[in-house]
Amino acid sequence: MKRLSPKERLLRQICGQEVDEVPTIGGWIGGAHVLAALAGISDAQYLADPYAGMIRANKALGVDAMVSPIYPTTLEQIRTGHVSEADHADVEPEALVAYAQSLPDNERDVLKTFQAAEVEQKFRHFFETAFARWEGMIPIPNFWHLCGHFPLYHQFGYVAFLSACALYPEAVHKIWRTRSLISNASSKILAQLYREYDLVPLMFGGEDLCNNQGPMVDPGFLRRYYFPTVRLCIEPLLEIGVRFIHHCDGDVRPLADDFLATGFTGFQGFQYETGVDPYELRQKCGAHGEELLFFAGLSVSRTLPFGKPADVREEVDYFLDFTEGGRGLFLFTSNVTGVEVPPENIRTAYRYIKEWNPRQKLLSVRRQWPWAVSHPGDMA
Repeated sequence: MKRLSPKERLLRQICGQEVDEVPTIGGWIGGAHVLAALAGISDAQYLADPYAGMIRANKALGVDAMVSPIYPTTLEQIRTGHVSEADHADVEPEALVAYAQSLPDNERDVLKTFQAAEVEQKFRHFFETAFARWEGMIPIPNFWHLCGHFPLYHQFGYVAFLSACALYPEAVHKIWRTRSLISNASSKILAQLYREYDLVPLMFGGEDLCNNQGPMVDPGFLRRYYFPTVRLCIEPLLEIGVRFIHHCDGDVRPLADDFLATGFTGFQGFQYETGVDPYELRQKCGAHGEELLFFAGLSVSRTLPFGKPADVREEVDYFLDFTEGGRGLFLFTSNVTGVEVPPENIRTAYRYIKEWNPRQKLLSVRRQWPWAVSHPGDMA
């Protein structure tokens, strides 16, 4: 078939149509030195304009699209979004009750302070920056505040938040719902921009609900108090046909069906070392029978940092196996890659997937995650 543009490739993959190669996604590569190496520039050149360096690195990989990019601005920067419980040592669960009581009690009052024009401008700035600077790479938004508001631990700490979930569920729910009403209003604006800009109908999101042992709180609690607020957030975009991909940190197996029931029709990740089996997920479908999409899922805890190029190629083959030759597959990382990842491993993955001919269909022969086979003692 003819060579497809990145947008054509993404659209056809979403629809289950034939593509010329498996689509690839970038934007979650960490480490200033790693990005500089991928971009083919010096560390100093990268640091002079980190945003431009990040774009150059992803363009060098040949990615079709980028999620909202995360990139370091110093050589020492290792991670973003870190939460230290020590910063919340004096916070009690009753703080969430007091905060909930300070919030309006009805939707009209919640939305009184909603700044629609400001929200629209922020969205436009993101997309127009992408169109102007991303050199043809397609934007796939991951506006976290539009896909749920679970991690109140950023504001109150883990102990106070998780304790409040058990002691004061109605207060926690009120906080989630109040914020989700704002997200619903924002999503209505974003839905208009999806139409105006003729965007690829994909969005990536979903907050971390799990650690390596499973859900942080009882799934029954989430079904009653949390997932309805997530649906409220994303409903306006679901109504125009946007496909939502849920981020999968930790052991998400007990919640996978809940993600799908809420409206998500794909998964991103995964932490295979927790027991997550993509073959099992492959057997599921969306709430309306949609075949699932997979932003899979190069391991940033094992294969990419500690493997060799041969391990990386074997992991890509694993993705091709469980998707029966790349159907619904978009090559991505399981999370933001770290400073310890050899740039050649990242290059190898993206180069190797482009060599695969999607017309060479595979049977989904079930097998273990390759790293677990080659490193059986390294699964903790």
